[in-house]
Amino acid sequence: MEKKESKSLFKGKKMFVRMGMIGLIITFITGLTCNFAFAKEVTVNVNGRDTIVRGSLFQNAEEILENNGIVLDAEETVVDDTTTKLVSVNTIKNNSKATGNIQVDGKVIPYETEADNVEQLLVENNIVLGEFDRIEPSKTTNLSEINEIKIIRVEVEQESTRKVVPFKSQLKENAELESDKSNLIQSGTNGVSYVVENILYENNVEVKRDLISEEVMTAPIDEIIEVGTRQAPGKKVVAKTPVVAKTPVAAEAPAAVETPVVVETAVAEETAAVEETPAEALTQATPALETADPTAVAGVKTILNCTAYTATGNATASGVMPQANHTIAAWSGLPFGTKVYVPSLGTTYTVEDRGGAVTDGIIDIYMNTYNECIQFGRQNLEAYISY
Repeated sequence: MEKKESKSLFKGKKMFVRMGMIGLIITFITGLTCNFAFAKEVTVNVNGRDTIVRGSLFQNAEEILENNGIVLDAEETVVDDTTTKLVSVNTIKNNSKATGNIQVDGKVIPYETEADNVEQLLVENNIVLGEFDRIEPSKTTNLSEINEIKIIRVEVEQESTRKVVPFKSQLKENAELESDKSNLIQSGTNGVSYVVENILYENNVEVKRDLISEEVMTAPIDEIIEVGTRQAPGKKVVAKTPVVAKTPVAAEAPAAVETPVVVETAVAEETAAVEETPAEALTQATPALETADPTAVAGVKTILNCTAYTATGNATASGVMPQANHTIAAWSGLPFGTKVYVPSLGTTYTVEDRGGAVTDGIIDIYMNTYNECIQFGRQNLEAYISY
């Protein structure tokens, strides 16, 4: 009887061990099945490079990054919340933050951003550009390439003023009047014109004026001066021939009176030759730039402050209509017809106009549209001047 009970107990223990082993095997298989069933592949983007990693649905982004050896610096961020479970995440994007400064409206605004380009950064900082405002560098510039952004506020105002029109002087020759005499026949009087101009401001500083229209209200009256051309008898001989006093023969002989005329002619020819020489030398030294090879530039090298203007509907001060890539306004020291070659623009311009704001060292380049003028702004450029 005892023997039968002992066998029955042994069989029970064996059954228990067998059931335990089966349970472990089932648990192991279930674990593996669950691991594959609840795993998920996600795309990790680190500074623009994609990597596919695998993780559990119930892991979060931070755990996935750590398990794959991706450590976040203080200046880095994860676009998706690091506490979000993978069950609702498809992409984990890790970017370095861009840092720098924005110069705008007289202030310097530091930034630390996840934005990709300048345009996104402006939106992020609620900075709105006006119609003519300029930004340096451009909106599409990647923030990883720069650390400073400048915004130039551009405003255009129209101003109407009265302007003095200076009178001109006319010289009239009078053959009956001695050459050292002159008479004022008519006094000059300034006129008045009504001028409308566009004034361009950059960051509240005036940089240029463009003439829109000019209407003469009161025409100027020219000054007229009469100058004599008649040579006084004997005066020229005494003045021009001091050598007569040193030549007794000339003093004693009646023919000596004719000697000053010969001397005067020689002096006049010599003077004319002297006056012509600089012009000839200048012409030879500075050939016209329009026909010259730009690589062999001739003329006086300088740096000019260059601005731009556009159509006013009027002829230039020289009387011709302005043309793009040809006409410029310059100060009175550059005569009409002067050639100015600007290497950076690859163009030879001709001085054909004047301007109230065009003082020494400034040229105003004629362009087809007002928008071109705004975009050109004001630049200091190397130039070669040929008179």
